[in-house]
Amino acid sequence: MDYQKRLSKKRCEDAVSPVVGVMLMLVVTIIIAAVVSGFAGGLIGSNNQKSPTITMDVKVSNTGTWIGSGFSAMVTSVSAPVQSKDLKLVTSWKTTNRTDGSSIIGGNTSKPGLSNFHCYVGMKTSAIMDVPVPFGQGPGVTGTQQGTDMANTPAQHFGNYSLVQGTGLQAFPYGSASGTAIGGAIGTSDTSGYGVVTPYVYTTGGHYDSGQVDAMQAVLGSGWENLKPGDIVTVKLVYTPSGSTIFSKDVAVTEG
Repeated sequence: MDYQKRLSKKRCEDAVSPVVGVMLMLVVTIIIAAVVSGFAGGLIGSNNQKSPTITMDVKVSNTGTWIGSGFSAMVTSVSAPVQSKDLKLVTSWKTTNRTDGSSIIGGNTSKPGLSNFHCYVGMKTSAIMDVPVPFGQGPGVTGTQQGTDMANTPAQHFGNYSLVQGTGLQAFPYGSASGTAIGGAIGTSDTSGYGVVTPYVYTTGGHYDSGQVDAMQAVLGSGWENLKPGDIVTVKLVYTPSGSTIFSKDVAVTEG
């Protein structure tokens, strides 16, 4: 009888050890799962920044000369002020070459603080400067603003201004030695800037060298002068903190 009691007691004691082991394993597993989940949640949270919302009126025009040609975007609404240093402007388009009818695919990406406009200071001197475009104008731009010589006003350079309601983004084909983005006429050759004798044929000379990249080319890419009325330019704004596209619009090219 005593033997049976001792045997029963031993069996119970043997049964306790595996149960405790299993419970310990479950506890350890739960703790590890909680730690991994928290760590993963922290990683996701750090990159899951809320993206702002924005709407804009965008215009792309090509008149055949640098009078009236250009890219412009007006912010009509925005959920919160957006620093242009947190944005990338992406354009893409396709058309046919005006000379031989071949297909052309173009576009460009403008990054804040990255100089993509190669010009001469004030368009009047021999001092070369490189600046980031598109230029900003109106609300959201702090400091000095110019309507004609924005290349020489850092506050208006892409990356230095904010986008709020009423902010304008602009890029024009610079073609005059007078320091302005708009001037001259078809049929006249300004040897100190763009000489547009033949419509849509932008030639360089004088203060412009063969490596000249103007603001229009910087935003739309090489070959933009081939764009015709009705051609579609896709314009996007990418919010770099989240990597999200916060604005996308297909814009029909106009003549002015």
